[in-house]
Amino acid sequence: MSVGLSTHTLICGGGILGLTIARELVARGCNDIVLIEKEDSVGCHASGRNSGVLHAGIYYTPDSARARLCLEGNLLMQQYCRENGLPLINSGKVIVTSNPQQLATLHELHKRARLNGAKVDLVDEKQLAEIEPNARTFGQALFSHYTAVVAPGKILEHLQKELTATGSVKILFNTKFSGNKKILQSPIEEKYHIKNL
Repeated sequence: MSVGLSTHTLICGGGILGLTIARELVARGCNDIVLIEKEDSVGCHASGRNSGVLHAGIYYTPDSARARLCLEGNLLMQQYCRENGLPLINSGKVIVTSNPQQLATLHELHKRARLNGAKVDLVDEKQLAEIEPNARTFGQALFSHYTAVVAPGKILEHLQKELTATGSVKILFNTKFSGNKKILQSPIEEKYHIKNL
């Protein structure tokens, strides 16, 4: 069966990037979006199969886009989880040392983190034991307050429901873009002809 389908915006991929791009476009007034996903659900690859750690931009070069976007994305995702009742663990993270030679690296990370806007503290062994009793360090450790853990699968499911509820986004599963021919292959509806790509 061949079905013609016209859309203003086509998004390929139902991972975190595809879903959040669709969400942002809806927020900006786009109301005709088709999102295609080759699998039978959202987040079947990297987006749904990661540890869920929200990093705080500690490791990146100060003033780089990567550092800025890492921290900004962390805070936005925490806000999204809080607003939508999604799992969020604000445990922070400790970075420990095992010998005196690693202290210089720890101090460099502390400097980078502060320049990048992350909330971090250098802590001694006693303070570390209060934060994480099972951790050991040589002299000092670095505590990152903004590092958190989320449940990626729950976030992806919530984004899917949110987008579908808008009526502005149609999500097609088991559908993949076949290339330059501007035809989608789908076992559900065998071919979609996309116009205005």
